[in-house]
Amino acid sequence: MNSTAVPRGASEPFRQLRALRRARKLKQEDVARKAGISREAYLRAESGQADPRMSTFLAACEALGLEVVLAPQHLAADVNAFIASRNGGVTAASMAGQPAGSAPAATPQGQGGFGSGPSTGEGHKPM
Repeated sequence: MNSTAVPRGASEPFRQLRALRRARKLKQEDVARKAGISREAYLRAESGQADPRMSTFLAACEALGLEVVLAPQHLAADVNAFIASRNGGVTAASMAGQPAGSAPAATPQGQGGFGSGPSTGEGHKPM
């Protein structure tokens, strides 16, 4: 497997996190440390060797400056189009090498390529 290939077992959200981490030239250790999880736990999640808890995913998103936004499936394409319109055409899906309109309904967004900025709504802590 070459260094840019995404492991076959990697889940889509972690595939997107891996693409963003690499685009920012960060090491797995950097993200894991900022997320407060072990490098091994992050490596297993990113490589698809483990099915991490939601708390691990959210911690990794926060470490990368992302906010997780849940959208109804029928609106996912519209949400991604809006993010792309506000972010120079870049969406979570495009970072992971997917064609437009194929992103999941749970869309990581935030600084550095996934949206216009973090939300500070109820239940969310500001970044």
